[in-house]
Amino acid sequence: MHATDGKLLPEGSARAQPQRAAPMRDPGIGSSLVSAALALATGAESEAALFAAVCRLACGQGKCTFAAVAVLDPLRAELHLAAHCGPAGASDAAIATTSGVAAASTGFVMGALQAGAPQQWTAAGGSQAPWPLSKVPADVASLGAWPLHADGELSAVLLLGTAADALAASDAGAWPDLASVLGLAFGRLRAQAAHAATEHMQSLRTLQLRAALSMPHIGVLVLSAQNTVRFVNAAFCAQFHLHDTPDSLEGLTVRELRDRLPEGCAPAEHEWQRIARTLAACSAVTGDEVRMRDGRVFLRDFTPICIDGADQGSLWQWRDITAQKLHEKRIEQLAFFDEVSGLPNRRRLFELLEAAHTTAAAQQDVLAVGVLDLDRFKNVNDTVGRDGGDRVLTETAARILGILRPDDMLARFGGDEFALVIFGLDSKEQLDAISRCILQALRAPYFVAGEQLQLSASVGWTLFPRDDGDAEGLVRHAELALFSAKEEGRDCGVLYEPSMEAEQLRLRAMRERIARALETSRLQLLFQPIVYIDGLPGRNGVAGMEALLRLDDTGKDLVEPAKFMHVLDDPQLARPIGRFVLDAALRQCHAWMLAGVSIPVSVNISTRHLLHPAFFGDIESVLESYPDVMEVGFGIEITETGPSMDHTRAKAVIEECRRRGIRVGLDDFGTGSASLSHIQQLDIEHIKLDQSFVSDILFDDRNMAIAAGVITTARMLARTVIAEGVETSAQGDLLASLGCHQLQGYSISRPMPSAAVPGWVTRWKPPASWAHLVEERHALLAEHDEAGDDPPVPG
Repeated sequence: MHATDGKLLPEGSARAQPQRAAPMRDPGIGSSLVSAALALATGAESEAALFAAVCRLACGQGKCTFAAVAVLDPLRAELHLAAHCGPAGASDAAIATTSGVAAASTGFVMGALQAGAPQQWTAAGGSQAPWPLSKVPADVASLGAWPLHADGELSAVLLLGTAADALAASDAGAWPDLASVLGLAFGRLRAQAAHAATEHMQSLRTLQLRAALSMPHIGVLVLSAQNTVRFVNAAFCAQFHLHDTPDSLEGLTVRELRDRLPEGCAPAEHEWQRIARTLAACSAVTGDEVRMRDGRVFLRDFTPICIDGADQGSLWQWRDITAQKLHEKRIEQLAFFDEVSGLPNRRRLFELLEAAHTTAAAQQDVLAVGVLDLDRFKNVNDTVGRDGGDRVLTETAARILGILRPDDMLARFGGDEFALVIFGLDSKEQLDAISRCILQALRAPYFVAGEQLQLSASVGWTLFPRDDGDAEGLVRHAELALFSAKEEGRDCGVLYEPSMEAEQLRLRAMRERIARALETSRLQLLFQPIVYIDGLPGRNGVAGMEALLRLDDTGKDLVEPAKFMHVLDDPQLARPIGRFVLDAALRQCHAWMLAGVSIPVSVNISTRHLLHPAFFGDIESVLESYPDVMEVGFGIEITETGPSMDHTRAKAVIEECRRRGIRVGLDDFGTGSASLSHIQQLDIEHIKLDQSFVSDILFDDRNMAIAAGVITTARMLARTVIAEGVETSAQGDLLASLGCHQLQGYSISRPMPSAAVPGWVTRWKPPASWAHLVEERHALLAEHDEAGDDPPVPG
């Protein structure tokens, strides 16, 4: 193809034939131009420098008015203007662009590459300038385009513009020779650049390979096809404690390398056998764990080296993953084992129990599941601290494990609660024997932090398949049996019975009843008087009123606390119930005062409410509403199991109550964990002797002895004793003879509504059998009146 007037012409047209130019004005310019071009081509160090120098040569020595070189980008099918120049008349302003231009839009320039032969454009009659010119300079009459070869491909175009015919010359070979020289130099530079790029890439790959083989955390061993050492890095030597340098190991056989490894850190014999099998199989192995004799763990990879189908040896990589394994073991330990005792935790136990349950079902074996709890473990923490408590738990686990068989399981659920799983029992009697042995072992003294601790435990059991529950069901039933063991007095084992489930449902239903009663105001208080056994008739003989809680949600009979005692210490309900009792009792006391009857009132407070952080806030809130109650007296009573939960905190709370003028008493003394030492340690005003000792005091010498001991000790410690459950005046007479001077019970009065209290107090008369005590009281009062002393307060 040829071009004229900026347009491509089809071959065979009148203007498409190659044209011979008229002789140039200087007949010697051709040879000198080529010689100069050869000199430039020989010394050029880059394409850019070569192209720029040739353009300057053509415009200078070659007398061209414009010269340029365009390079083809075959991937993008674009031409890029690599260099150009011209005299003052062909400035840069005449250049259209130096960026990439689509090859299809470059007219006759691309035609030269397509045809592989020179092409010419001739200016005629204001024709449009071809690329790369944006306009036709006055001194450019024609443009010639000569294709340039590089690496056997047409890759660039030399453009020359002249004031005459660009393809004509005095020396017909000058322009083609110039293009040929430029093409050869262009090809040489391209070849040099490609060679340099290849060498650079090989150098990078070599560096990368060396870096990979020299990684400090991965040991590398390369063996030849004959299993001799071809390469070993420093990391390998360090991993296996070799004192040899990597170079000195090259050429050794595998056997010789093995003999140089220190015995303590080498693989065990079976690992060498695995290595031999791997070499023989000659197939890749990834992530093979290997344990060293010194306990370290390596992750080993084996890669055969095969080039063109021929065996060239093998590559071994060793990574030390000991720290990772220790970390994984630590994570597993935290996830599945108790940190204090080292026993499986609740999560792990259920996994093991699921498997044991499946096995027992398949083999029709008897499986025992137990839940054990140390009795009053909080006392241990109070005595020897939490560290001491942890030591007790650890020793407890050791004692139980000493009784169990190797296949049996022991887990720690948390706190002082343990779970046991015993396999292959022959009978219930065998379980009873194991249970007795465990409880007996836990009764032995513990010696911790210089203290001797005497503990006991309670345990609940269930037997599969007699109990056909799943793993969770078996544990839940064992917990129900444990609850029954606690209810029966602790320090014993109880086997689950289906009736316990019904009892649990009853207790849950009662909790819901109490919760609804709080919301609907269906709780109420009754009041039972406490009197002086040697008191006077009427108000002077009444020591106070105790507020007793009742549930009234049926409109019929009132429900007594004995049926919902467990709810009173419930974590969610204890405080709301306590706040209700405080408010209702003090409100009634205030109402009695307005009616002219000033009688002290006392309320029962659950241990959970007593130790709640907001307890004194609740006290202050109710006293703000009824401040005058403190004029006649206000007291609280706690059950004797209260201080045993957290003795230190309970002692502090009781002392703060006493500082505020609130009386504190210990209720139901003798039925729980409190001892006589509690009377000495706690700042209480009175204790209430439980009715279980009073009811048979006339017929049971042991009960009378216990009552006498408690009364005597309390009086010596300046504590008042109140006997509750007094049903006959004879019981009162006997208690009076033992030194007890305050009584409460049905023989005096049954609990009554608050409205009945003022009238009862006014009408109160002691039994006739107490008449001599009343007379003694009158005489004592009279003596003090004559002396002007304050009247005595009976004990």
